[in-house]
Amino acid sequence: MKQPAGTPITVSRLRLSGLRRFARTWKQDVKLQLRHHFYSAYALISLAYLVLLHMIPENQRAVWSILLTFSDPSMLGFFFIGGLILLEKGQQLHDTLFVTPYSPAAYIWSKTLSLTCLSLASSLAIHAGTFGFHRNMVILIAAVVLTSVFFTLAGLGVAARCHTINGFFFLSALVSAVLVVPVLGTLGILPGKIFMLFPAGASLLLLQSVFEPAPSLAEMMLAFINLILWIGLAFIWAHRSVLCLLWGLNKGGDRL
Repeated sequence: MKQPAGTPITVSRLRLSGLRRFARTWKQDVKLQLRHHFYSAYALISLAYLVLLHMIPENQRAVWSILLTFSDPSMLGFFFIGGLILLEKGQQLHDTLFVTPYSPAAYIWSKTLSLTCLSLASSLAIHAGTFGFHRNMVILIAAVVLTSVFFTLAGLGVAARCHTINGFFFLSALVSAVLVVPVLGTLGILPGKIFMLFPAGASLLLLQSVFEPAPSLAEMMLAFINLILWIGLAFIWAHRSVLCLLWGLNKGGDRL
């Protein structure tokens, strides 16, 4: 006997089919990143960071580790996703991509999570190779994942609106200059607490708590909530940017 449309069995099958399709897409993104040597580039950068950290005096190593760990999922993720989107534009992959049941949201999350996994592996290798494993690794993992997701979404949103590499770098310089201002607090140039509402400020607070006595529970929760809210805003920005890209393609005009 056939099940009527909308029954729990039908819905569960649709969800399972969607998850399988997303998993295949995620694997394709990983293969694309491997083919274009993203993993090789991350391995070289991670090795350079490890060498640099071991050259720094031990009493300064924690501060520099915070900054380098922050730069890995943030700036590298921001610019790597930009390069990936522009590469796909150059190959005109977007012209037929969304003719399939592939939604813009799935496209965004597949790219974001594949690069987040890469950033997390790199950050863990750098940290473990310098300080070993310890009980604060859970905080480190959470901070790296949330930081990577936010900055990758932000970079994707910027790249989707640019049609040249020069345009992307110009707009990225403006956006990243604002986003990374809280680094001045970590360096002691400005009071760090005034940057708590910045996504980078929350990220740096969590990374600092890996090495220093943990701040109050309220501050930790505020940092997590802050990053999650910024991720929501970044996803809306990225989603709208991808829709603008598709609108430009469908209208037959210049690609954004």
